[in-house]
Amino acid sequence: MECKFCKKQLSTISNLNYHIKNNKNCLEIQKNQNQNDNNNLVSCDFCKKSFSNKSLKIHLKSCKNKSIEIIEEKDKLLKEKDEIIEEMKNRILELEVENKIYKNDHEFVKNMAAQPKTTTNNNNKIRVMNNFFDNPEKVKQIVNEKLTQDHICDGQKGVAQFATNFLLRDDEGNINYFCTDPSRSIFKFQNADGEMEKDIKAIKLTNMLIDAGIKHKTGTIAPSLWTKKDGTVDVDKFQIFGPSTNEIILMQMDNSVFRNELACLTSV
Repeated sequence: MECKFCKKQLSTISNLNYHIKNNKNCLEIQKNQNQNDNNNLVSCDFCKKSFSNKSLKIHLKSCKNKSIEIIEEKDKLLKEKDEIIEEMKNRILELEVENKIYKNDHEFVKNMAAQPKTTTNNNNKIRVMNNFFDNPEKVKQIVNEKLTQDHICDGQKGVAQFATNFLLRDDEGNINYFCTDPSRSIFKFQNADGEMEKDIKAIKLTNMLIDAGIKHKTGTIAPSLWTKKDGTVDVDKFQIFGPSTNEIILMQMDNSVFRNELACLTSV
C-alpha cells in the first residue's frame, strides 16, 4: 500500500496508518502540504469561514449567512423603493397645489380686474374702493360701531365674520380681500396703487384689527354676557362665553381659528 504523502510502499493498512502518524519524513511532508493547502484557502464572504475553491462553491449553496444577507439586501431595496414612491407622491401633491394656486391667482386677477375702481382728482391714481388698510381710523370706527355681542360669542370665528361683512367689501359689497391658498392661509388684496399684495396667515389683517382696538372693545362688551343684574357673575355663562372672549384677546398670539374661518369666507 502506498502512502499518499510520501509515496512509500507498506504491506498492510495498520503499517500504513502507523507510518502516517509516526514517520518523521512523512510528517514533515504532511506539515508542508497542510501549509500549502491553508495558503490556498478562500474565505466565504458571508460567514468568513475558509474553504478550498471547490469546497467553497458547495458551501455557498447552503451558507445561512448568505441567505440572511440576501434577505436584508432585498428589504433595503424595497425600503428605498417605497421612499422613492413616497417622494414622487409628495412631488405630485406639490405640483397639484402649485397648479391650484396658479389657477386661483389667475381667477383672482380676473375678479379684481372686474372690480369697480375710482380715480382720485389729485394724482389720478387708481384706488380700490374702501381699501381698509389705508384708513386705520375708519377701521377703528367700524370696530367700535359694528362689533357686537354675537360676534364675541363666536370668538375668532365671529371676528372673521365681522371683518368679512364690514371691512373686506367695497361700497358695492364686493369682496376685495381673497384667500388664494387655504392650505397655507395665503390671502391677497389689491393695495392703493393697484398692486397685488400677500397677507400670509392673515397677519396684517389681524394686526390691523388689534390696532383698531378689537381687544379693548371685546373686553368692554364681554362682561355683559355673564354679569347678572345684581352685578354678580353667572358662573355657568362665564364658562360658556369666557373661552370665546379669551380667544379674541389672545388673537395676536394665535389667530388660527380666525384665519381658517376667513379662508372659508373669502376663498376664490
